Amino acid sequence: MSGNQQSQSQSSISDWNKEPLIAKEAPVTERYKFDDLKQIQFWGYSVGHVLNDLCAACWFNYLLFYLKLVIKIDYGSYAMLSGQVADAIGTPTVGYYSDKTNTRIGKRIPWYIGGYMVVVISFLPVWNGPYLLNGTSLNTDNFKMFYYIFFPAVFNLGWAALQISHMSLVPSLTCGRSRRDKLNSMRNTFQFIAVLTVYIIALFLFQNQDTDPQIAFQYISVICVIIGTCTSVFFLIEIKEVQLTQSCRKYAKKLTAILKDRENGIVSPQNKAKIQDSSIEESQPTSIQESQVRISEYEFLKNSEDVLVKEKTNKGSLGEEVTNWTQWFKQLPFYRYGFVYMLVRLYCNVSSTMIAFYIQKVLVFTDTDPNDEEKLQVPIEQALIPLSLYIMSVFTSASLGFFYNKLGKKITLTIGMVLCLASSASLMFLNHDLRYVMYGVAPVIGIAQAITLNTGITLISDVIGLKGSSGAFVFGSYSFLDKISTGIALFLCSNGSVLDNIELIRWITVLVPSISCFFGWLLVVTAQTKKGDVDKDSKAGQRKSLQDELAS
Repeated sequence: MSGNQQSQSQSSISDWNKEPLIAKEAPVTERYKFDDLKQIQFWGYSVGHVLNDLCAACWFNYLLFYLKLVIKIDYGSYAMLSGQVADAIGTPTVGYYSDKTNTRIGKRIPWYIGGYMVVVISFLPVWNGPYLLNGTSLNTDNFKMFYYIFFPAVFNLGWAALQISHMSLVPSLTCGRSRRDKLNSMRNTFQFIAVLTVYIIALFLFQNQDTDPQIAFQYISVICVIIGTCTSVFFLIEIKEVQLTQSCRKYAKKLTAILKDRENGIVSPQNKAKIQDSSIEESQPTSIQESQVRISEYEFLKNSEDVLVKEKTNKGSLGEEVTNWTQWFKQLPFYRYGFVYMLVRLYCNVSSTMIAFYIQKVLVFTDTDPNDEEKLQVPIEQALIPLSLYIMSVFTSASLGFFYNKLGKKITLTIGMVLCLASSASLMFLNHDLRYVMYGVAPVIGIAQAITLNTGITLISDVIGLKGSSGAFVFGSYSFLDKISTGIALFLCSNGSVLDNIELIRWITVLVPSISCFFGWLLVVTAQTKKGDVDKDSKAGQRKSLQDELAS
């Protein structure tokens, strides 16, 4: 070794004993690299589900209303049920085969493309049936019954393929918990934006009472497909699954190796100097290990000591313990969070569907008799009230990361549950005379829905863990519970003459969502607490370790 090299080495070792140049309070996500995702790719992923979200907004908010009150078909409840059952069967099937798929464009993207095409060719016929069938020999009661059961079922199969392929990408794109939460939060923000978009379109169309409601809903369906196509194309351009998945595995492997090295107890001064250099001199990378995985000595090394500080950390998520999809059935949290997801989705879906009937039949904003079948008027409140609900949902969803960091997910979910019960209780007392109070209740419902739905979905990624190798199966199984429960609930809530009874509409709108939200919250708060979700005053919550952040 030359004298110059010796002096550089001694200088590096000497510098190691000095105060680190890295801010001690810097978040762990700023000191380590967990993926190759760029900001535009976060945006690309977040809009990849917009087509599904637009269609789902029409489906849950207006389909039963359209079938039962606008085109007046008696088997509208069966159309909803057939769609939900098809979705329930399709989701685990897509999940299972998606995990086994391996193509040059990835595991999930082929299913995404196929799902998109099926959604487009089946969603439009559901809303344009009268236009397609009137004046043809197919315009018979028997064929129309087949038509309105077949196309909803096909649509939901495509919807399931697109949903599962998109959601199950998250664990394969990044191995950082916070960045997974960011992907999920942005995705759900655009979910609420998509629903808000549907209501803005409806607001424009419903403001003219002379507009034929049937034509208005047909316009809504076409516009949603056009917008959804644009966002899906942007998603496919930005998300290169194969490259991003390989990068995620590379960083996960390196970070896991670093943790194992630290657990062995000793790191040489030379290696310490390399670690420090890679943390400070990011602009001058010396190797892949040094430049791509930014290491901070603060949490694990104390000044000149050679012994690493071994912190007690949680084992992480279950995904690393599961090597085969059948092993999920032996994991209790798999069932717990499956029911959590089912219940929060049931809360949002039933609430969204029943509010349209609650506005039309209970609050009665129009001058005509709500039971008059000769001339149906769709009041502008069918768009304005849900619009105010979803505006608050968007703002709440976008700020949830802050509340998760400050309060933790359990406390945040508790706030959402309290708001749900409070808003549901108020719906018991509203009537025609107090109908404008609904403008104040709707935003509270929006806040509660945003909190419960976002939190429920982020908990799923915690269950799946680092590799996400069988993530599609988990998402598929959870969606199976969601679709079956929602299909049965909405069928029972709308079959026969149920929706002709004003008091039944009131109690269904109040009890089903509030009970679902309460039991979903109960399952979460009684679960074992993860270290990453601690009280806001805990130092660990303010500055998580690498092992806490690494989803392994």
